[in-house]
Amino acid sequence: MMKKIFKVCMCGMVAATLISGCSKKDVKETTQASTEATESSAQETVATQDLTNIDNGKVTLGEYKGIEVKKDPVEVTDEEIQQAIDQDLAAHEKKVDVDREVKDGDVVNIDYAGTKDGVAFDGGTAKGYDLTIGSNQFIEGFESGLIGAKKGDKVSLNVTFPENYQNKDLAGKPVVFEVTVNSVQEKQLPELNDAYVQENTKSKTVDEYKEETKQTLLKSKNDAAEQKVKNDIYTAISANCKVEPEQKAIDANYDNLIARYTNQAAAYGMDFTTFITAFTGMKEEDFKTAAKTQAEEIVKQRLIVNAIAEKEKLAVTDDDRKEVATELGYESPEELIKAEGQFEVDDYVMNNKVMEYLMQNAVIK
Repeated sequence: MMKKIFKVCMCGMVAATLISGCSKKDVKETTQASTEATESSAQETVATQDLTNIDNGKVTLGEYKGIEVKKDPVEVTDEEIQQAIDQDLAAHEKKVDVDREVKDGDVVNIDYAGTKDGVAFDGGTAKGYDLTIGSNQFIEGFESGLIGAKKGDKVSLNVTFPENYQNKDLAGKPVVFEVTVNSVQEKQLPELNDAYVQENTKSKTVDEYKEETKQTLLKSKNDAAEQKVKNDIYTAISANCKVEPEQKAIDANYDNLIARYTNQAAAYGMDFTTFITAFTGMKEEDFKTAAKTQAEEIVKQRLIVNAIAEKEKLAVTDDDRKEVATELGYESPEELIKAEGQFEVDDYVMNNKVMEYLMQNAVIK
């Protein structure tokens, strides 16, 4: 995972493969999964600008050493450990065919046909549909009406669509569903024992697995606490600085953000607007507004980081690039630079180095 160094979540390396925090392995899997869609959509990639020689503006540094911040205490409760284990067990649950009446929580495979006033309506018919009873996927009365049925039963359900149903022709209207139960399956959680642990984890015993789970949770919480410390340090330093970003630099970074999201959309075989809505839940206009703000923060942060680096004589080395390449799943720094660009790699590395320096020179309570 890409480290989020400062509170600016798309700082430094903003290549499409890194915006989402993906490793190279993740990107390969995504690319393989979307190859057919990409070929059929024939989306063209958009070139990004080289920001190497862009004038970012001016900055007057304030105090950046000895910043006082508080790190939240990190602890993991037995309840949290059990919750994590329960989630893991649920991820490995199996569905087993059973010869009994349907009950809440079962998965039933059904054929159904819906009619209103004796006439079939659009979307009301399906075959071989898997439905978890109690999931509330269907309108009220449908799932509960199947409780007590058995494999092979045919059930007639008289139900009413809710008043606020999106299809106004059906909203508030009574309908009838003729349902055939093809199969009934029971969800079975695996038993937490040494055999399960050995098959699904790196541990050998249940006790080892619980300790492994605890350490994983501790690391996650500690990472979050450290990230908050970094955010607080940067916020304090930023408040002490006078930053005057160049609009040209902001525009260039904004254009690159949009270009990279456009290219990521193409990798999924989607247009920009559809991709943004699907993956961010935002309207295109709102997303672009946020991206403009993000671009300005990126430039401001870069000005502060580079000014501190220059003053403290911090420089990017080949070893730094090698470390980042390994962290992000690349076989070599050269492969990383070819994929992401020299400027983006060094910009990201410098963010790391400066933050490490600031952490070492902060007062963390």
